[in-house]
Amino acid sequence: MSLAADLLAQALMLAELEPKKPKQASLRRAVSAAYYSLFHLPVDDAARLFVRDDFARIALIARSFDHGKMKEVASHFLGNDLPERIRLKLVYQTPPELRVVAEAFVKLQQLRHEADYNVNRQFTRSEVQQLIRDAETALVSWNKVRNTDDARMFLACFSLWDSWNKRR
Repeated sequence: MSLAADLLAQALMLAELEPKKPKQASLRRAVSAAYYSLFHLPVDDAARLFVRDDFARIALIARSFDHGKMKEVASHFLGNDLPERIRLKLVYQTPPELRVVAEAFVKLQQLRHEADYNVNRQFTRSEVQQLIRDAETALVSWNKVRNTDDARMFLACFSLWDSWNKRR
């Protein structure tokens, strides 16, 4: 089982851990695990754009990705407002599967921050279960689109965004 699948399973287990009254700690960790399930799969794919079979180097590259930058990239793909250099002067429409990934990534990252840092925020089991379903849907969508040029461009943006987003 992949790390993404393991984290998604862990999120579900945490969301259902206490049958009657779920603890906020369990729900918060479930939100975090759901986000990280969606974070790790594209990051692993992005690292493998550089190195295919050397696990140590793949891990080294994967650790270089910035959550905030990834959220910014996902937001731009979601809004179809990519810099002209990336669009290559074409009208660009993000494929539906990639939109699902981008939308879930932005939403889950925001809620992971809420779960980790906003002690006043209360989560419900049903809300967390829906977030887990969103992560699962995004992972399925990623698997459908991951071998396309659009997906590879999405991954390349994780590393090259600052350079490509400059105005010239």
